[in-house]
Amino acid sequence: MESKVHGAWIIHHAKKVQTTTSQDFDSISFAGKCGALLSAISSDSQEQLNNKRLDALAKANFISPKTELPSIITELERQRLISKGKHAIEVLGLTGQTILEHTSTIFNETPHEPYEDAVIGISEIASELPITDTKAREYISDTYKIPSSIVQMTLLMGQGLNFFDSEQISKDEKLIFNGNLFRKKDAKKVNAVISSLNAPEGRLIIELNQKLQSTGCIPLDAAKKILGEDLFNKLHSIGMVDVSVVGNDEGRSYFVTRPAAFSKFSDTIADDALDLAKALVASLTYGMTISSYYRGKIQYISLLMNKLINGGEVGPATAIGSDYQALEMKGVVRITPTGNGRFTMRLLKAEVGKLALSVIQNGDITAESVINIPGAKVTEFLNPETTREYIRKNCTEAVKIQAKNLLDDIRVGGLGK
Repeated sequence: MESKVHGAWIIHHAKKVQTTTSQDFDSISFAGKCGALLSAISSDSQEQLNNKRLDALAKANFISPKTELPSIITELERQRLISKGKHAIEVLGLTGQTILEHTSTIFNETPHEPYEDAVIGISEIASELPITDTKAREYISDTYKIPSSIVQMTLLMGQGLNFFDSEQISKDEKLIFNGNLFRKKDAKKVNAVISSLNAPEGRLIIELNQKLQSTGCIPLDAAKKILGEDLFNKLHSIGMVDVSVVGNDEGRSYFVTRPAAFSKFSDTIADDALDLAKALVASLTYGMTISSYYRGKIQYISLLMNKLINGGEVGPATAIGSDYQALEMKGVVRITPTGNGRFTMRLLKAEVGKLALSVIQNGDITAESVINIPGAKVTEFLNPETTREYIRKNCTEAVKIQAKNLLDDIRVGGLGK
């Protein structure tokens, strides 16, 4: 498994553990929180953060400054990713990919139980191709040398914490799969298709996957040439391959991608970059379509975004102080008060800005969607999985005050208090 994929699974699983009282995956939890904090405090170039801002970013990412942050900082310093001073830390410039790779390294260098490796391995395998629990037990036992009594418990814990999904397909057997890629109601159909595959067809699927892993996307005709029409249609019917259409004045072109290339992580940094880009798109679109001229309406989006991506600062404007709070909490932008209720903004993660600009320049549905959102000022952004699983209550005034205080700490590090 590539280290960046390994790191992404660690962060994914750590977030799942964080919503429970489980302490069975302590090393995954620790490494995942290291990666999450590193993502929040780093940018594309070397940054310096004072301790007040560091504590605020930790809180914004559900890390306790008193009980968890010291050990995480010690580990990041051991990895030579930060330099700690008395009142501030210096953070290396890092990309999303390198953050994932460092997360993988931290986990590997942290003493951990073999079953923690096993749940990561099964998560990846089940994302490539659903697997029966019988085969999963065999794989775990053979690969990680775990006693049979622990193997079954490993699978049950993984399912219980939603590391992966399962569905009963017969009296004695379950199918283990990635619910972001395969729907539960299709489990029996998926199993029927997989069970019907013979050895030569299995080899053809491996060939196609290797091609897609190396290139990301290939023409539909090329995929059908590898698999044949019938096998391709089988895989397409159960969601193992996706077909996209690109149209222009010369007609339509069809391309094949793997769902796993985009959707197997629901809430990791790998997918987080896309989610944060969506939040930035929504905020910018609001600025282009709804915000008034007097509070800082965006008129030349390409110029503005290119300035941010290249490390420049935009503003001052009133709107900046309220329209980008979700991104500020995630360490994507830095908002600085300039007085008279006005603020400037600097982009800390160029990769997120590039994704957002690409969406704005090449797509035409975001503006329509945002206009229809009541109160489209973006102070919060929930990724798709979060909105599916939780129905959040409206914020109380106390929560709003707490959020305001947290933003003050992030922006000015408590200066003037």
